[in-house]
Amino acid sequence: MSFLRAAASEVIGLFVGDWVQSATIVVILAAGWFAVSHLGAWALPPLVLLLAGQVVWFARAEARRNSR
Repeated sequence: MSFLRAAASEVIGLFVGDWVQSATIVVILAAGWFAVSHLGAWALPPLVLLLAGQVVWFARAEARRNSR
């Protein structure tokens, strides 16, 4: 029974993690679109840094989750 519980936890974790990451990307892109439309090209470097940062953040979280 613990095998099924662990397998279900992994599957749910994959979907929840993907949805959270997707929502984070959408929020960053929406904020970036707003910032670029109001501030111009000066808003692009922070947008790129935010997107790169969220990739690193979620990759580290996934690695930490898998190491347990």
